[in-house]
Amino acid sequence: MNRLDHLLVLTLATYGLCYILMYGSLLNRPRNFLMRRFGWFRRLITCPLCTGFWCGLVTYNWHIGPMPKANGLSDLFTLTFMFPFACYSAIICYTLHLVTEILLAKAYPSIEKARCPQEEEGIDNTNYII
Repeated sequence: MNRLDHLLVLTLATYGLCYILMYGSLLNRPRNFLMRRFGWFRRLITCPLCTGFWCGLVTYNWHIGPMPKANGLSDLFTLTFMFPFACYSAIICYTLHLVTEILLAKAYPSIEKARCPQEEEGIDNTNYII
C-alpha cells in the first residue's frame, strides 16, 4: 500500500467509526445511557466535528502506530502526523456528515429535522438497564 492508499483507508475507517458511534442502532443503549449521565458526552457524540477528531486519533494510532517499529522509523515520525490527521478527519467527517444529511433530506423529504439530536432531543426515554 502506498501513502495515498493508507490515507483513503484511514479516511473511510474514520468516517465509518464516526457514523457508527453517532447513529448505529447497536450502540443505542450505551449511547443513551452515557448521554443521560454525562452532559459532555451528549455534546461530544452529537457533534460530527468532535467525534471525527477523536475517531481520527483512534484510527491513526491503531493503523499507523505499529508502523515505525515494523519499518524502523522513529516514533517522532508517527507523532508528527497524529494531530494533523485528527484535524483532517474532523473536517472530513463533518463534511461527509453534511453531505449525508443533505442526501437523506432529498431522498426522504418527509424528514423535517436532521437526525443529529439537539439538547434533550435524541435521548430515548426507555429505561435501559445496563
